[in-house]
Amino acid sequence: MSSADFDRLRQRLDRPDSLITDLTDYEKYSHDATEAFSTPAALLLAQSIPDITTTLEFCRNHRIPVVPRGAGTGLSGGCVASSNALALSTEALAHLSIDARRKIAYCGPGLLTKTLQDEATKLGLAYPPDPASYTESTLGGNVAENAGGLRCKRYGVTRDYVLGLQAVLMDGTLICTGVYNEDRGFGLGDVIIGSEGTLAVITEIALRLTPELGRGTTLLASYDRPEDAAQTVSDIIAAGLVPNVMEYIDGGAAELSAAYERNDSLGTAAAVLLFETAPESGTRQAELILQSCHRHHCSSVQVEPGAPQADMLWAIRRNISKALKEMAVLRVSEDVAVPVTKFPDLVAYVAERNALSPLRIHSFGHVGDGNLHVNFLSITGADQDRHLIGTQVDSLMAKAVSLGGTITGEHGVGLAKRKYLSLEFDSPTIAAMEAVKSVFDPLCLLNPGKIF
Repeated sequence: MSSADFDRLRQRLDRPDSLITDLTDYEKYSHDATEAFSTPAALLLAQSIPDITTTLEFCRNHRIPVVPRGAGTGLSGGCVASSNALALSTEALAHLSIDARRKIAYCGPGLLTKTLQDEATKLGLAYPPDPASYTESTLGGNVAENAGGLRCKRYGVTRDYVLGLQAVLMDGTLICTGVYNEDRGFGLGDVIIGSEGTLAVITEIALRLTPELGRGTTLLASYDRPEDAAQTVSDIIAAGLVPNVMEYIDGGAAELSAAYERNDSLGTAAAVLLFETAPESGTRQAELILQSCHRHHCSSVQVEPGAPQADMLWAIRRNISKALKEMAVLRVSEDVAVPVTKFPDLVAYVAERNALSPLRIHSFGHVGDGNLHVNFLSITGADQDRHLIGTQVDSLMAKAVSLGGTITGEHGVGLAKRKYLSLEFDSPTIAAMEAVKSVFDPLCLLNPGKIF
């Protein structure tokens, strides 16, 4: 459509200037955190729910694809809009209301994850889901991708805290689920969570809060062999230990992130494990974790009971992605997950790929649920490196599925992994997913071309 055609929509919005057709100064809305890039035909910086209902109705009537997006921190190309589509940003819908007595937060989809965490803390409450990008990612995006995070093994993922959703369908209809509908009817919210913006545009989220989380002791164990670190994880889980946080970082990723943070306390290692113990366990859990680390040949262990030094170590984990992105011209980040018993096999496979490949391949992840983020890095971005990364990703996906795992732990399928969907799901299952999509969006205008 032309700018003149979009003028008819512009006149119906709360703020006419929120609809943009010249995206010269809005480059960030043409991509997410992947290499995928496409400038949409128009951009709506939605200011209200009526903006969204009006826009979706207009776009359906004129057969214009719509691609919802939050902060654009995704790693699957899921919010990248094609040149004939309208990109619909929900960033401005960042309202927050907390019912402290009922421990419920009512949030706009554009609210930053950390903002909710900080505001809940002021009331003696907590929002446990803790994606590494919590300072940048929005709650709408977290719900769309069912984001996990550092605390996922002990406290669960985004889905475990969603009490209800309000969302707009492609025809402009607003639907209410969960607490917004007094918990009656089908669990439509469960279908929308993790659907990557292909079924509806989320306009408000009711989230369960918990009593404030305590912090235990932070431990950092270094290893000369990645397999030993991975085996430690399996040992700890088999023993029934559930720390607040349990993270794996290969030595190269840890070294790069430590340099990015200007923190030289890590030394040299092939792999490190970072733990935060459950505070109610006292010193007992830390002692058992230490025993397991030594049993599997760790080379050293740092123990930090106090917050300042512990926070410096956790900053290394949270900023790995930024460090890797800064040092490479081309970075492709994948997030496979396998059963925890198979985690040592996956780590050994990635370490072997790194040793044999001219690329740098670094990994880190939420090992409590077997989730490993594998990053393929090219220093030059040369065409041969791009081709090689493609073949390496193909092999990684096949390996994860062969180990009984999944092609994505939390990043989503989006554009990046849609060709691998049939590795994990058989034809009848994919057909059932497509049937659900057709019920919500029969014209296939909402985030088309993603997942399938």
